[in-house]
Amino acid sequence: MLLDAIYAQITLLILTGLWIAFSKRRTAADTAIKVIATILFCAGLGVGGVWFYPPLSGLLIAALVFVGLFIAHLRKTRSQTTLLRSIISNAPLLILIPLGSFLLWQGTAGRFEPKGDAIALDSPFKSAEGICVLSGGLSPLLNFHNFPSDSPRDIAQTYGLDIIRVGPNGFRTRPEHRLDPKPKDMRHYAMFDTAVYSPCDGKVVEYENDSPDQAIGESDKINTGGNGVVLKCGTHHVHLHHLKHGSVLTQLGEIVKAGQKIGHIGNSGNTIEPHLHIHAETIVEDGNTKRHGNPVHMSFGDRFMARGDCF
Repeated sequence: MLLDAIYAQITLLILTGLWIAFSKRRTAADTAIKVIATILFCAGLGVGGVWFYPPLSGLLIAALVFVGLFIAHLRKTRSQTTLLRSIISNAPLLILIPLGSFLLWQGTAGRFEPKGDAIALDSPFKSAEGICVLSGGLSPLLNFHNFPSDSPRDIAQTYGLDIIRVGPNGFRTRPEHRLDPKPKDMRHYAMFDTAVYSPCDGKVVEYENDSPDQAIGESDKINTGGNGVVLKCGTHHVHLHHLKHGSVLTQLGEIVKAGQKIGHIGNSGNTIEPHLHIHAETIVEDGNTKRHGNPVHMSFGDRFMARGDCF
């Protein structure tokens, strides 16, 4: 899903550039519509796209290229205009305008903090450097966990976050692998082996430390959470998953304090690459993590986090 989104937005940007470069210059209104549609599309990609490969600077570069192409477009000699030629020339508008509008709407609406039950948490990381949300928010466009479902487990994860680390260049992989959209070695991801800390005072009510780390491209569909813990923090269960095999430092029943180290990021469970999954839900039965409650949105330092937001 992640790579599909990355490749789709790169392909669409290339096709948009080719359309601008090879389209004929017709009327001023024709050019204006092209400019508006391209701006709308880029704005939609900016708030609704996945900008970790390439980073957001990739979209800015594309926008500058589009500006140059439109300047060149205005210098072209005007071509004869007929209704049929205009329709054929502007056919891409039937994609750019609806798609740009959808991306802008979903990408913007998905960033507003929801009403209802909430829990304030500390950051699960000591250093905020490069720690960013890959999946999170109130729309399926921004959050892979935010989709209709009949499964209580899936519903409980509606406000879940998938968190990664990016380097100074904005890529989610280590510098020497920044041009690879999906390295095969989990150690090549910037998030791998990052220390994770308890985001709240609580009690460990679920614990797993023996799940193997999955090879990139594989996932555990049975033990989906992999290694990690579930903490009872007040009236909520807080889940932290996909930790490294053998790295979990807490024990079942242990009382932990906010800021206490829990373990390190691995690639265990149902995961596409090293990251931390965290979500909170109401408690249905004290200590029973198999009975899932209602989803609870989380705030970190009074911030509701969505894709692209960094700690």
